[in-house]
Amino acid sequence: MVKEKVLEILSFNEPSDPKAQSNIYRYAVFTPQEEMKTILVKDPDDRLQTLRKAFRIEEYKVACNNAQTLSKTIQKHADILEATASDLDSKRKELNAKTLELSSGKEELKTLLSKERTCEKALADLREQQGKLKDERDKLSKVEGEIPEVEKQLKDKGKNKTDAERLAEKALRRINDLKSDLKEMSKTESPTDKSIEQMNQELINLRKQQRDLVKNQSALETKIKDYLHIEEKGVCPTCDRPIESAEVNDKIEGKRKEAGVVEVTLAQCETDLGQTEKLIDGLKTYNENQRKIKEHEGQVEEQQRIFEENNNRAKEIEEEIGKLLERLDNAKKELAKFKELSEQLTRLDDEVAKADKASREVSRHVSSMNTKIEEGEKRIAELENEVKIKEESVRRADFLAEYAIWLDGYFIPTVENIEKHVLIAIQQEFNELFQHWFSILVEDPTKDARIDEAFTPIIEQDGYEQDVLYLSGGERTSVALAYRLALNVLVRKVSTSMKSGLLILDEPTDGFSKEQLFKIRDILKELECPQIVIVSHEKELESFADQVYRVIKTNGTSSVGE
Repeated sequence: MVKEKVLEILSFNEPSDPKAQSNIYRYAVFTPQEEMKTILVKDPDDRLQTLRKAFRIEEYKVACNNAQTLSKTIQKHADILEATASDLDSKRKELNAKTLELSSGKEELKTLLSKERTCEKALADLREQQGKLKDERDKLSKVEGEIPEVEKQLKDKGKNKTDAERLAEKALRRINDLKSDLKEMSKTESPTDKSIEQMNQELINLRKQQRDLVKNQSALETKIKDYLHIEEKGVCPTCDRPIESAEVNDKIEGKRKEAGVVEVTLAQCETDLGQTEKLIDGLKTYNENQRKIKEHEGQVEEQQRIFEENNNRAKEIEEEIGKLLERLDNAKKELAKFKELSEQLTRLDDEVAKADKASREVSRHVSSMNTKIEEGEKRIAELENEVKIKEESVRRADFLAEYAIWLDGYFIPTVENIEKHVLIAIQQEFNELFQHWFSILVEDPTKDARIDEAFTPIIEQDGYEQDVLYLSGGERTSVALAYRLALNVLVRKVSTSMKSGLLILDEPTDGFSKEQLFKIRDILKELECPQIVIVSHEKELESFADQVYRVIKTNGTSSVGE
């Protein structure tokens, strides 16, 4: 998690897995100084492979390996395609033979088809004659059984005609009876111009009026009884004061007059109620009579239709009877021809059987030849498709072989050459930077340094190569720091992940003299690296830094302070 967070903050495009190797961060940003020295004595091939990853040029090697794999795959497919087309010549020969055989079969088929048409025409002519004779014979054969059938139909038609005439006569009598009833019913008049609904409403209103009058009459009688009782007592039932008899008599008389008016009105209401009920009964009778009139009119129309249908039917049956009599006469005449046609048909049946046998034999040969031609065409189509596929396989095999040749002979050598030139250019610039930092850090005019083709540092003294292991501690530190600074500068150029411009130096001056320590300031300024972190015990380096943090250990616990 810590490594993943660090790579995220620094924007390095490298695997976050803790077990994965981080080439840029390890070799160009932060590596403990002692571990950095190990790259100086590494195996040249391992060192070169490490630097390829740091400089992001291992893609050339990957491209070459992929191209070789692709070339082998393409060549394998080309070999498979050539193998599938190995029998192309034999398929072409078989196709030519089948084509000639098909052409010969089609010529033979033309002759058979001509013969088949001749046989079919002869057979068709015979069958046409046979059909005509059969039709005539069938007609005549039907005549024998047709005569009793016609006679039966004549009998049935006669009965049907009698039934139709009887039904027509019955309908006519019913029409006359209905018209007589209609004449009588049309004499009835409506007792009122009002509708039954209006009369019922009047009846409801009169009955309501009757109930109200009866109620009013009962109330007046009760009131008169109350006044008579008061007159008899001589005392007011409300205030217990004596009453005047004249005043009570006036009130009794007034109520009796009101009761008389109500009685007269009630009698008139009951009279009106009886008349209204009578009118309603009369109106109902009239409406029922009108309904019966419409019903009778509908029955008249129905009976008229029945009369006309049966009358017309009787006439039609009479015409049918005439035709049946004519048909019976013709049937008796044709019956005599039946025996002669039967003999002719027997002779013609023999001729048709012989012609049919000859025609079927020719048709069998035609069918067999058609089957043979269809199979031949099907096989030719299969062969043409196989030849086409195999020719396409040959073409594709040649095409793929050309691609394999291009990959092996042109693409892979070109990529290897590009990688070589890129590596040479990087090596030259790396060498210049390394020599520059080395000359600043090591002030020994007898010693020279350079980088060979495998990026191995070569130290020479007085023209003789000197093993790095035999250098002093300060010199080894100088060589490692110069190597590392050159690597940092180049990686920052070629890697998009080095935009943060971070450099961490862990004890970079181990074994340095005082003079070498003060040269570090010039080197750091020349690097133009915006973020440099130095971990060191050298107090002289404090003056180079913008900010200094001290790590103090007390009782086994470390703390950091500015």
